[in-house]
Parts: sequence; structure tokens; C-alpha cells
Amino acid sequence: MLELNQQKLHELEAKCTKEQPPAAMAACPLHVDCREICRAAAVSDFSKARELYEKNAVFPGILSHLCEEPCQSACIRKEHGDPVSLRLLECAAQAYGSLKKKRTFLSKRAEKAAIVGAGLTGLAAALELGKKGYSVTVLEQARRPGGFLLTERRLPREILEKDLERLKEYKIEIHTLNRVDHIETLTAQYDAVLLAWGLHTPPVHADTVAFTADKDKLFAAGDAVKSRSGTIPDAISEGRRAAISMDRYLKKVSLTAGRDAEGAFRTTLHVTGKEAESLNSCLSSGLPSKEEAVQEASRCLECTCTDCIDACAFMRRYKAWPKKYLREVYNNLAIAMGTRHANKMINSCSLCGQCASVCPHGLDLGQVIQAARNIMVSQNKMPSSAFEFALNDLTFSNSEHCFLVKPDPENARPSYVYFPGCQLGASAPETVWQSYNDLRSRLPGGTGIILGCCGIMAKWAGRGDIYEETVLQLKTAWESLGCPEVITACPACLTSLSEAVSQMHCTGIWEILHTIGLPGTAHTGNVSLRIHDACQARNSPRIREQVRHLARSMGCSVSEGLYTGESSGCCGYGGLTQFSNPSLADEMAGQCVSDSDSAFLTYCINCRDRFLRQGAEAYHILELIYPSSYEEHRWPSYSVRQQNRMYLKRRLSKELWGEHTKGEMPLKLFYDSETADLLEKRMILERDICSVIEAAEKTRERIRDAQSGLYIAHKKVGNVTFWVWYLPREDGYEIRRGYAHRMEIKGDM
Repeated sequence: MLELNQQKLHELEAKCTKEQPPAAMAACPLHVDCREICRAAAVSDFSKARELYEKNAVFPGILSHLCEEPCQSACIRKEHGDPVSLRLLECAAQAYGSLKKKRTFLSKRAEKAAIVGAGLTGLAAALELGKKGYSVTVLEQARRPGGFLLTERRLPREILEKDLERLKEYKIEIHTLNRVDHIETLTAQYDAVLLAWGLHTPPVHADTVAFTADKDKLFAAGDAVKSRSGTIPDAISEGRRAAISMDRYLKKVSLTAGRDAEGAFRTTLHVTGKEAESLNSCLSSGLPSKEEAVQEASRCLECTCTDCIDACAFMRRYKAWPKKYLREVYNNLAIAMGTRHANKMINSCSLCGQCASVCPHGLDLGQVIQAARNIMVSQNKMPSSAFEFALNDLTFSNSEHCFLVKPDPENARPSYVYFPGCQLGASAPETVWQSYNDLRSRLPGGTGIILGCCGIMAKWAGRGDIYEETVLQLKTAWESLGCPEVITACPACLTSLSEAVSQMHCTGIWEILHTIGLPGTAHTGNVSLRIHDACQARNSPRIREQVRHLARSMGCSVSEGLYTGESSGCCGYGGLTQFSNPSLADEMAGQCVSDSDSAFLTYCINCRDRFLRQGAEAYHILELIYPSSYEEHRWPSYSVRQQNRMYLKRRLSKELWGEHTKGEMPLKLFYDSETADLLEKRMILERDICSVIEAAEKTRERIRDAQSGLYIAHKKVGNVTFWVWYLPREDGYEIRRGYAHRMEIKGDM
């Protein structure tokens, strides 16, 4: 089982690149947020764009006039035209946007810092330290601060003066005509000293991350550590980063921790592929107009990774991405007392593995959520109501009502045993009947049958105890037949049984039919079908290809959807989403059927059923091979599914082995379509209704509504209390309404 500790959490979080910066932003040493600036400018919100720009620019006027634009060489847009001209957009933001003056409360620090050199690096460092509350003294041997900026023709003097005005807001003193000959004097007088002079002296050796020099209290950055001048954004960035080191030094904390992403770096962001129109920039070298700036900003591709979000309805429902979900799951598990708000989210994932398939780094959120469910159950943090209905359905499938273990009628030790799974028998019992008889007639050595559930629903629910009991029940049944080869009709059963019982040799019916050929009953004729791959076949290309081969052998024309093969989406049944979050399950199924008007071909009966419920035309591959009546080709209610399982056992037992079994509903019930929909929505079964009415009629504990004549009765079954509004008839009972809740009813009626 996956262990969810802090170390594992961080390993998994590192795989999600959604929060990583775009390549252009990472290439900028100051990490100016190009994506958000473009997003704001594209809707003419130049004030927002200006706020975003000046947050990291330090000296916004200087930077927007002189920046060498390292972002352009990294901009993804250049693959589809010119890169976005961010520098001119920054100019537009300053020209057309306004800033609201914000009140800031500065912390006051007793320590003093000195900076040698009033060039860009030194001034950037001074400003950063001033913002942190330090008293800063800048020593400059020239007449004025600014270094080479004083002679830069591209920079208007008023822009320089405006940016330098920022220094006056803090405790920063600049002493010009002040030559420093003895560093030791400064280190004795100040708590930290930064060397940021120009190229006129030999480079000072300093650490490239912490900017520490070879003496205590001493730091060096900018041209002081270079043999040739760097870029404008590099100079500003190094000054700010050196100030961060000085601050950490004075606070006596690590100078290097968490600084991997400072300065320019290579982002790990995977950019979701987009069909971008090739567009070139319309800007010249001057200040763009508002309209031109909007047009330029609109060319931004807004680089981000949304592969899993685009593919998965679950990701979109809770409006987050894997890294955020991981943190929510971890925090939810850590709660000792109080409300666990992430329970609903944890119980809504389909666990299908699609996210791992579409993620460029293979992050499987479903694996983490499965582990979380296991932990929640083991710590009694899982609400009993979460998956109770599904688990009860599993129990019913493997009860005396439905469970069946039989050898071949003519061979007590068959070579094969057919395990169609609980869902195929529930939805298409005639298909199971025909497919079993076909296998019996054409496979040598005889074919037995086991009707039941593989237990995967218990595994999804985090109930390892029930899963192990189910596996043991099936293993015992299989051994009683002499351990024959198991033929499954469900990819989930194939996976579950193969993993749970290592000695059990399992084969899919599609592989058997691929080998022995199609029966004479198989459909013929050209039909166009959109195939939908089962989640449990995601890692089984052999299964996927065999199903396609069978379809083509029947003359079907098979097309592929947007998400197919390894990236196929879940229909909403996987992970028990259908029971824990029905509306989300409908969204999942809706997405699966949204990209085609053709009929769908599935080889998971749950996919077929859920697609039919969405109003799409869908067929299970075995329906085409073993055609049955129209009545079977529809979405079966939960009650009908249970009745079909009992019917299938009765038919097989009677017609092949001459045995009679029980399984009829004890009472005859009547209700209209509106009531049927209500019962289905509330997951109320006919056998639960029968249980309530039987108890009420026997004990006479019921209420009669004088106005309508209806009887109202209730009974607690397990953790659920059922209420039924009914009217006795000569031939049974008419049901008008049903309700279910989880609360204890006390007192006499």
C-alpha cells in the first residue's frame, strides 16, 4: 500500500508542473509574470498589468527601457510567429495604468548594512534591504548614483530620477564621492557589507547562490564578481538576491535553503499542446497604443499544463489540479478532530488512472486517493454511507440468491470456467446465457461457470477485509472445480483476479474468440462505431487490439475518440463514483460520449449502461456477437439488475443441471415511471421496499393517511432507515413514494 508521508507527498507534488512558471517567466532573472501581465493587458486592464509588472521589476522605468528581453528567446509563441514583446507591454502598462498607493508597515531592524557601489546592483540591494526594515548606507565614489545609467542615451533622465525616488521611502542614505579603500573598516562598523562596485577592479570571488565573499559579514554581487558586464535584469536580480542573503545572515537562518528557482532557470512546466494560429507582432519599437497593446497581449498562449484537467471531469468539478489535491488529501488524513472537508472529494474519484496516462510525468492521483480511502477505513474516518449501497450490492451478488459454482454439465473437472462478472449478468443475462453455451460447445475439455463478483468494488471502497473475503470465496470455488483456466468477460475482473490469485490463469473472452473465431450468431454488416476503451484495459494493449479485431471481423468500421487507448476516460462507474457522487458520474459519462454522434462500442458493460443512460447509442462487444432482445439493450435499474442476477442463476441451474433455486421477490410491487425514477435516484431497491411492507403488515406498525388512504411505514436495514408510502391491492402493493435516510428513529409510532 502506498505510504502517504511528508517525503512521499513532496515526491508526488514535484511531478505536477501546473504551478511552475512559463518558460518566458523562468528565463527572466526577475521572474516578471509575463502570463498574468498579458492576461490583464488583453482585456485592457492596464492598471492590473502595471501592478503585476512593478511587483518584481524593482526599477520598472529603467527595466522597461533597457531590458535585453531574455523572455523572448524562451517564449513559446515564437513557434507560431513572433514572440510576445513583453517589454513594450510593460511600457504600455506604465503609460496607461495607474497604481493605488498602498499603506505598508515596515518592520524595524536594529542591524545596519553598507553597500559599496551605487550602480544597478547596489541600488537594487539597498531597496530590498530598506523594504525589510534595515538602515542602509550606500557608498559611491562618483558624483551621482546610477553608474552607467547616467550615460545611457536610451534612458530618459526623468525615468531614472523617478525610479531612484523609490529609495527615499526607506532608511537608505547614499554618500557620493566616497571612495572605499579598506573593507575591514566597513565590516567592523556595519553588520553586513555588500560589494557591488563596477568592473574597474579585479573580480571578487563569491558564492553564486548565497553571494558570500571570503570574509565574515562580506557579500559581493553584480559587476564586482564579473570580468565583463552582465544584463540589466541580471544586475537587478543579483542585487535583490544578495540582499536576501544578507537578511538571512542577519537573522541567522540558512543562506541557501529553498533558493533553487532564483534568477533565470529552466522551468519544468509542460505546456498543454494548443493549435495556435501563427501570428506576428504588429508593434514597432515605440510606445504602443492601447489598442496595439491589447492586440499584442492577446497573442500570448497563456502557457500552462492542463492535460489532466482537460481530460478528467473530476479534476474540473473540484476546480484544482493534482498538486493541490495531494495537499488536500494529506491534510484531510491529518485531521484528528473536526470536519474532514475533503471526504466528498476523496470518495468521488474514479481511480481510473487516466490522469497518470495523460500526465507528462505519470502522476497517478487515483493511486493516492485509493491509499487515502484505505487509511480512512482503517482509522474509522470513512463515513459508513459513502459506499454502503455498492458494498451491499457486492454482498448480494455473492449471496445464495445469485452466487453459482458449477462444472460443465458433462464434465465434473472442466478445462475452463466462465466468470462473466456480476455486472454483465445484471445488465445482459441473455448475453451471458448465449456466450456460456457457445464456450461450452466449442472449447475442448468442458467449461464450468461461476456467477459472482470479483470484489473490486470493496477494493475501491477501501474495504480490504471484504475484498479478501471475496477473493477467498472465489478461490475456493475455483479450486472446487479443479483449478481450470478462467475466462472472464470483464477487464476489471481479469485484472482483479489475476492480481489477487497468482496461481489463477485468467483469459478474456475476447482473446478466446480471437483464437477460436466468431460464432454463427455474430453480427455482420458495415456499421460505424466509436470505440471506448475500458479503464481496466488502460495498460493492456493486447486486450484493446483483440476487441478491435473482433469488431472489424464483423464488418464494423471502428473510429477512435480524443481520449482513447491508454488515455481513455472513465464512464463514471469506476471507483464507485456512480454511488458516491452521481452527478459527477453523469458528467464523466457525458464527456465520454460528447465527441461523437456515432454509436459507441464498449467491452465494459458499465460503460454501455452509463452511455445508454446519457441518451447515446452504445453496444457491448458481446451484444454484437450474441444478439439478444431489445429489452436487454437499455439502462437497467438497480432493482432490475438484482432480479437479473437471480434470474440468471435460476435459468442456468434449471436448464443445465435440472435444479430449482429460489430468488423471486416475495411481494408483487406496482409503481409508475415517476416513482421508479425517484427510487432509482435514492437507491432504494424493491427488496428493501418488500422488507418494509412485510414488517409493517406483520406487526401493524404503520400509519394510515386518512386523506389519501396510503399507509406509511419504516424499517431500518443495516445503517439505512427506509420509509415507504404504499397502498395494498388484491394482487400486491402499489408504491407511491420511497425515502431513505441515516438516522435512528426512537419512540413508539
